[in-house]
Amino acid sequence: MINMKKFLVLLLILCFINMPVFALEFDDTIDANIRKDYNVEEYELPALPSSVPTAVVEPPSVKYNPTGKIYTIKSGTKINISSKSTITDRMGKGHRITFYANEGFTTKEGDIVPAGTLLKGVITNSHTPQMTGNGGLVELKIDEIYYNGLASKIETKVSLANSKKVYLGNIKGKRSYWKNYSKAMQPGRKAFKATKSCSSELGSIPIINLISPIPILCGTVIYTLNFVAAPVIAIFTKGGSLALPAGTKFQVKVTDDAKIKG
Repeated sequence: MINMKKFLVLLLILCFINMPVFALEFDDTIDANIRKDYNVEEYELPALPSSVPTAVVEPPSVKYNPTGKIYTIKSGTKINISSKSTITDRMGKGHRITFYANEGFTTKEGDIVPAGTLLKGVITNSHTPQMTGNGGLVELKIDEIYYNGLASKIETKVSLANSKKVYLGNIKGKRSYWKNYSKAMQPGRKAFKATKSCSSELGSIPIINLISPIPILCGTVIYTLNFVAAPVIAIFTKGGSLALPAGTKFQVKVTDDAKIKG
């Protein structure tokens, strides 16, 4: 009987050592999972810090023919534009950005402002990804137009960026709290699945089946602790970075009648 007890204890120890949740083995899939989970295309992770964007798109050429007249762009006019250079959440407040008109639009006097006309905007606020899964942000407004090569002030608000609605001029990166919460729950789910499988295997062995509930109980405890901790873990994770490449399309709406030189 003593030998039988020793045998059962040894068997139990071996079982726990070989359970995936307790095994001290290196998983060579971890690196692959990290690369998959943090795919650059999905998260648009920022490159090394750089204050000067490199990508630039050249607008269509425009022939200037100044007339010396004043023209009016009516309030409510929608102008479709594209950025000449990359826009990121690393750009600080006050950073100037150049755009160009994708298509012509008509002034109150009937003249056509042609495609390729330059407009300039300014970043009024920005921040990189923040905790609680909050993504990066760029607040932008277009405040200058170059009709016939002459600069004039213009009041607008950005209404669309890449065909998506923009509210209060805020262009935001992906908010990732719930995605990060799901990732934080993975260890608990894996532990529960592994211990459930171990309990199932032990349950098919006579005598040993008496201790078969132990692994799944351990897995349940781990899963419960993970469930409680996951919301806190997710709070301390960041959202997606914001990077809009050169050529990104926007739509801006004129908010006040603009008197422009031409």
